[in-house]
Amino acid sequence: MGRPVHRSWQLRFAAVLIVLLGLASAAARPVAAGDDGPAPQSSSLDAASFNERFRELEKKYSSLADENRRLAQQVESLSAAGGELASEPGTGPLVVGDELSAYNVGYSQGFFIRPRDPDQFPFEIKFNSQDQLRYTGFARDVRTWTDSAGNVFPVSDRSAFELTRGRAIVSGYAFSQRLTYNLTIDYTTVGTSQVNFWNYWLGYEFDRGLKVFIGQAQVPGSREWMTPAIYLLGPDYSLATTFFRPSLSQGIWASGEPLDGLFYRLMFCNGFNTLGTSSSQLDSRMAFSGTVWIEPCGDFGSGFSDFEQHAEPAVRVGGSFTFAPIQGQQGNPDLPENSDIRLTNGTLLTQTGALAPGVTLNAYTVALGAIDFGYKHRGWSLSGEFYMRNLSGLQGDGPIPRSSIFDYGGYAQSGYFVLPQKLELYGRTSQITGPFGYGSEYAGGFNYFCLPGKQNLRYTLDIAWINHSPADQARSDYRAGDTGLLVRSQIQFFF
Repeated sequence: MGRPVHRSWQLRFAAVLIVLLGLASAAARPVAAGDDGPAPQSSSLDAASFNERFRELEKKYSSLADENRRLAQQVESLSAAGGELASEPGTGPLVVGDELSAYNVGYSQGFFIRPRDPDQFPFEIKFNSQDQLRYTGFARDVRTWTDSAGNVFPVSDRSAFELTRGRAIVSGYAFSQRLTYNLTIDYTTVGTSQVNFWNYWLGYEFDRGLKVFIGQAQVPGSREWMTPAIYLLGPDYSLATTFFRPSLSQGIWASGEPLDGLFYRLMFCNGFNTLGTSSSQLDSRMAFSGTVWIEPCGDFGSGFSDFEQHAEPAVRVGGSFTFAPIQGQQGNPDLPENSDIRLTNGTLLTQTGALAPGVTLNAYTVALGAIDFGYKHRGWSLSGEFYMRNLSGLQGDGPIPRSSIFDYGGYAQSGYFVLPQKLELYGRTSQITGPFGYGSEYAGGFNYFCLPGKQNLRYTLDIAWINHSPADQARSDYRAGDTGLLVRSQIQFFF
């Protein structure tokens, strides 16, 4: 590929050589015997022929020189692209016709079209997909349960295949590498609204300590809730997290790593759970939520499992807090990611009669605090989170006999890779208690990672005993009032 670069001197030499041969031929043309010299007419014709030939040679040389420059530029471009590809396997230059594009295409934790010179062409697009396919079976141990209002609900056996989560994610940057965007389309079979927008935002990175975003995202009131579902220890969030956590909302938030090993995320948003809430249902009450954590021993890694097989202990300690005044509806209950606020016996907080006969709660404030801990070492993992929730400022369309409700609980889980990065066994428990009742789960299972050294394709089998579930959430398969055996068998893949 270096040959075209060195052809310039050869072309010049050939042109000069042809010119010299032409001159020599003209000088050596024979003269008729007895003549004093060449005939004037013959000399004029030979000079004209020589000049025409010289002009033709000049044109050919100019054309060859232009071609040589074009080939040299292509060689330099290919060499530069080859240098980039050497550090990024799976990447190649985009070719349009016979021309080399200013963009590379390839795969690096997602399919992308990326500029080879971001300063000149500051636009990138990336595509990812995540899917969870699950079989759920539930064998009830009770036939009914009764809420605080005296309503009796049936507890049903279940057996079904589900697409619990499917997500198509488009992300990248535009106009500047600091100006990023994300659009996540969510699709599922567990809700009446099967296609929704999940996360979407526009962000700007000032430095590693400050990134500012605006859009819709998870309210950061829990460490497990902030962990992507693809990196959970089991098939879904624990019973305790499902009961206490907030949902998604629209607002502005900031995140970053101001010091090595210190991370934060702070959000100012519409509410505790406003996913699917119309603009006419929103009020002037805003919510604040934040989480802070440290990783003092180095990078903790993705999720809770020690898939990374840390040679030295990895530790993460953090805390989260949410304060949200709420009035009226809790959010659209038909959207599968929502988890409405309930009492610890499973009663929907805004159900008529939940706190007093015939009275409907229509204004209250949620204060949620959480403390979390995580540990990983040589395939072992241990993690947990403790929740405290206070519901205050209770106002309804009639008298309510209490001014506040305090609930608490949490989860603890542990895992171990019996085959490194291949087969992991784990156990989990959740405990939830408050003035209206008590609920719990005890679970165990295994994760089998199908691709060598990768988490992208995983099979999970989880068996849990549920005792008086206070949580009700379509994606996690917990139902209010459930007591019985819950089995979840799941294939998960992402790219």
